[in-house]
Amino acid sequence: MDEKEALMNVIDLKEKEVFKKEDRGFANLVEEEYLQINQVCLEPGQQVPQHNANSNVTLMVVHGEGTFHVGNEVTRVGTGKLLRVPFQSTMSIKNESKDRLAFLVIKAPHPKEM
Repeated sequence: MDEKEALMNVIDLKEKEVFKKEDRGFANLVEEEYLQINQVCLEPGQQVPQHNANSNVTLMVVHGEGTFHVGNEVTRVGTGKLLRVPFQSTMSIKNESKDRLAFLVIKAPHPKEM
């Protein structure tokens, strides 16, 4: 079977990491009609500013630990944990640790379907 016929698509998250000194790093991993998956990378002290979730969002920490603000709630989430964020919730994320933070942003349905 050649690559065009392959049924599986393996995505190496480590290989897709994008860290930037001046701003958060971002990589689009999956872009399908009803699903979007992005990887966000934050150096220590960096953040994703407050915004409203534009879909039902699941955040998964790949490595590191971040402070996640959703609505009026705040929690620290580390490696291997999932955090569910309802549609239109106010949210922000900050890396307050001394280590790098990488997490997946899984949106279903795709924001354009909301």
